[in-house]
Amino acid sequence: MRKIFLFVLLFSILFSQEKQKYWIVFKDKGIYENISLAKGSAFYENLKLSISKRSYERRLKTVKDEGKVFDYHDLPVYDGYIEQIKSLGVRINVVSKWLNSVSAYLDSEQVNKVKSLPFVLEVKPVAKSAKTFYDDLKIENPLVEYNYGNSELQVRFSGVKELHRMNIIGKDVIVGMMDTGFRLTHEALAEVEVIAEYDFIFNDSTTANEPIDSPSQDFHGTLTLSVLGGKKDGKIYGIAPGAKFVLAKTEDVRSETPVEEDNWVKAIEWMDSLGVDIVSSSVGYLDWYTYQDMDGNTAKITKAADIAFQKGIVVVNSAGNERNTPWRYIIAPADGKYVIAVGAVDSLGRVASFSSMGPTYDGRIKPDVCALGVSVFGASTSSKNSYVYASGTSLSCPIVAGIAALILSTHPELNSFEVRDAIRNTASRSENPDNDYGWGIVNGLSACLYHGPIISNFPEITQSVDGYEISIYAMSRSGIKEVFIMANNQKVPMKLISENKYSATLNTLPSTFSIFVVDNENKTNFLTKYLDTEPPKSFYLSQNFPNPFNTSTVFLLDLPEPSYINISIYNLLGQKVKTLIDRYFPQPVKGFRIMWDGSDDHGINLPSGVYFCKLETPKYRTVRKVVLMR
Repeated sequence: MRKIFLFVLLFSILFSQEKQKYWIVFKDKGIYENISLAKGSAFYENLKLSISKRSYERRLKTVKDEGKVFDYHDLPVYDGYIEQIKSLGVRINVVSKWLNSVSAYLDSEQVNKVKSLPFVLEVKPVAKSAKTFYDDLKIENPLVEYNYGNSELQVRFSGVKELHRMNIIGKDVIVGMMDTGFRLTHEALAEVEVIAEYDFIFNDSTTANEPIDSPSQDFHGTLTLSVLGGKKDGKIYGIAPGAKFVLAKTEDVRSETPVEEDNWVKAIEWMDSLGVDIVSSSVGYLDWYTYQDMDGNTAKITKAADIAFQKGIVVVNSAGNERNTPWRYIIAPADGKYVIAVGAVDSLGRVASFSSMGPTYDGRIKPDVCALGVSVFGASTSSKNSYVYASGTSLSCPIVAGIAALILSTHPELNSFEVRDAIRNTASRSENPDNDYGWGIVNGLSACLYHGPIISNFPEITQSVDGYEISIYAMSRSGIKEVFIMANNQKVPMKLISENKYSATLNTLPSTFSIFVVDNENKTNFLTKYLDTEPPKSFYLSQNFPNPFNTSTVFLLDLPEPSYINISIYNLLGQKVKTLIDRYFPQPVKGFRIMWDGSDDHGINLPSGVYFCKLETPKYRTVRKVVLMR
């Protein structure tokens, strides 16, 4: 198992005499090169149908303009180029629209033929993975406090324990994981919610071991998934045990064959289409590359990772385990300009002897942050109830990805860049980052609080003789001004009943209610709970909360049917100053969050005063009065 990701020199020498796998990069996209991607164009609408609604919303949250949701990377690879490659007797393995490339097995003669084709830009070997973990078996000795078992240290060290106490567990966030496979029958993974899985090695929908697999195939993936999302009371709790998962089996360990990056690229494009919020990738690539290539713009996997980040996916990747090797530095795709590269520290906060260092070749600080990566506790595939301690940046990576899930579960309005800011700017060395720790050791609680007050992922509801007691946890760096329930257009204050816990009692339990938190800086967060799963019966735009507001305010939108929606802000002169929504919703929505930061369409902060928020649809219109106080 210790050699699972080692580069095997003898294998490479033998294989070089036969066919190797190469990236074939095209100069353009053929007939698609000048296709219009303007909103409303036929190609735009087709691309919109090719991804999930969640993926579209995630992209829009990042680019903030429907006309920019799709770009050149989303155009398909031209089939005519692929057919000409195939006509040379070449077997295509992966087609990547983001990289405008295909991967294929070529012998030396085919390499020369492909290079001579007028539409081919370059032909380069597909990189193979580097080792990112060390296994270190110990006897399990679970603790009883908080029922974390031996995972208590990694949860506490990461600043996550307080978040779990507040019912912030990553609920409704989708995390994609690319690894060797996943033994979901292990007791720590039996309750993990998996919404999709795919084996990119054998091209089927099973990520568990198959008869042809090495017996150890699923060890690494099972381990990393348990650290991020596992849950077995008294044994282990992952950093984000309430998250949902999309799993990709991309790494083949048979005969110690190194994993190749084209499966990773194919998997992340698939995950994008499904609407994943975060990708946790505990692999890295350096074979065929040199340190000079670690510039954020050369490695194919790095390009794909950065494209995904710009499309709204928080990409978290192991920095690598190369510090005490001749290579020493971070490996691809950790060199990405946007990728959150994660180094490893021990429980005393010291950089692990193996944790890859920076900078990137072009001088940027890496890693981005560090997390516990020495003696991390996780599930083992020795049996359904066995566990192991392991070390490596493979283990620190899912800890940081889990923290990203916690951030998004309490601040779902954030985009990928804002999540990265929260993680880096609250780490232990954020004031003075360096190429050993990056911005420092992560702290989940501080990261979640960075963008304003936090609130539980779900309310606690209990029935009593007085009605229904509804409780929630809330916290802010500046302190809490008020917490209240909005139900049936009535505001019900909630009282502080214990540390960070607020409660109120309602005579009857409404089908829908929202809980709002306002802190002493007038920053707001809220949670909406739907006990009725039916679509809304009418159009509705809520009054904004808070009102008056200073830094940001929120509206909730209900649509009973597919409809075109325009929501805009007007001043007292009747002049439109800000368009908040101008788009078609293809299905009903309930409680859709619309935030306004008090700026106009040019990003300039508007002065204090009275404004009007107007909702217009072909069938309905309404206006809400809004007060901005600077």
